[in-house]
Amino acid sequence: VLLQGETGTGKELSARVIHLNSLFKDDPFVVFDCSAVVGTLLESELFGHEKGAFTGADTTTKGKIELAENGTLLLDEIAQLPLSIQGKLLGFLQRKEYTRVGGSRVLKSNCRIIAACNCDLADRVIKGLFKQDLFYRLKVFMIEVPPLQERLLDIPLLVEHFLSKINLELGTRVTKLQDGVMERLVDHTWEGNVRELMNCIERAVVL
Repeated sequence: VLLQGETGTGKELSARVIHLNSLFKDDPFVVFDCSAVVGTLLESELFGHEKGAFTGADTTTKGKIELAENGTLLLDEIAQLPLSIQGKLLGFLQRKEYTRVGGSRVLKSNCRIIAACNCDLADRVIKGLFKQDLFYRLKVFMIEVPPLQERLLDIPLLVEHFLSKINLELGTRVTKLQDGVMERLVDHTWEGNVRELMNCIERAVVL
C-alpha cells in the first residue's frame, strides 16, 4: 500500500486503520521514519546488524523488518530513502528475504509494507531520485489522503473527537465550542491539515 498526502493529513493513522482491519491485526505494527535516521544507519535500522558489523555494534540487533514479524511495517517518508537502500528494499519485497548488516545468514519475513510520503513519488521517479521498479512494487494499492481543505465536513467530527481525547488526557471538561467558532474553523485554510486543527483545539482547551 502506498499512502500519499500532505504533512498532517493522517497517513500514519490511515496505516493503523488498514492494519487493524487486516488478518494481521494481532501481529506488530512498526513505524520507521526514513527521514529521521542518518543515511549511514538506515540499512542497519531497517535490516538489523550482526555483532561486530561496524564500530559500536556490540550486540546483534534486529531491524524494523524483523521486529514487524508477520505484521505491518510502515515506512514513513519513503521518498527520503537513499537509492542504495531502495535497491535492497526492492530485493526484500521481491523475495521476502534479507540479511542483517555484517551477516551472511538469509532471513525471511512476511511483513506487509505500507509506504507513506508527502510528495508525488511518480515525479521523483521522473527526476531519477526514486527507483521506478520499487515505485511499482509499492503502489500495488495507492491511497491519496486529501488535505483538510478538501474535506471541510470532517471538521465538526474531528473537533468532537479531539475534545474527547484532550479532556481524557488533560483531565479537563470542555464539551462544546462557543457560538460562531465552528464556522471560523471551517473557513480557515489549515495549511497544517488535521495536525494543525488538533493543535488549535488543544491550545484553546489549555487556555
